[in-house]
Amino acid sequence: MRDRQRIELEPAYVLHARPFGDTSLLLEVFTPHHGRLGLVAKGARAPKSKKRALLQVLQPLLLSWQQRGELGTLTALEAASSPVALAGESLFCAWYANELLMKLLPRGDERAALFVAYANLLPRLTHDPEAGLRAFECALLQELGVGLGLDEEIDPTARYTYHAGQGLHPAAPHEPGSIAGATLIALRDDSPYSDTAKLEARQLLRSVLRELLGGRSLESAQLLRELRALPSP
Repeated sequence: MRDRQRIELEPAYVLHARPFGDTSLLLEVFTPHHGRLGLVAKGARAPKSKKRALLQVLQPLLLSWQQRGELGTLTALEAASSPVALAGESLFCAWYANELLMKLLPRGDERAALFVAYANLLPRLTHDPEAGLRAFECALLQELGVGLGLDEEIDPTARYTYHAGQGLHPAAPHEPGSIAGATLIALRDDSPYSDTAKLEARQLLRSVLRELLGGRSLESAQLLRELRALPSP
């Protein structure tokens, strides 16, 4: 019989939780050294459980569990720090990042750099969600081995097109779907964006991620678009 692996006090975030059995929760969590994984939190939905208050999305945690097979069993948890308070569009952006991790990351691989990118994203969502999401999406693509060609020499005054598996190619000045070199440099350096660059960067990364998702929809992205379409109060 395969031995149980014991993990103690691993930094983690809950990406999603749903009822499991009568009183438990099935968690999708994200950790630096074990990546994305599923954990059963036994008794977390019981009336007197102290676990449920901590097992919230956006709460930085330290988790301990026993792992055997695909699912682990949560054995202990504690708050690592206070959660970032998000609301409105910023909260939808966090849900969007969580959905990307759940749908694009295979389980069980070490993801230390991406975990840092996710932890850095959450406070940025309070003041600059657009730039924060672009930086996180770039980190995710890098982790998945999808190169955008941003490490190549880029002329800020030129325009480029991106083709999956081929990277960047020079484009005509007004070629539809082309991206300004200045936009690509802002993506690469995580530097401030103009309004035009924000739109171009969003469209580029959305198209790359759409291909990786293979037709799977993102509920949070649709809700975010609907939120942005609402008239201002």
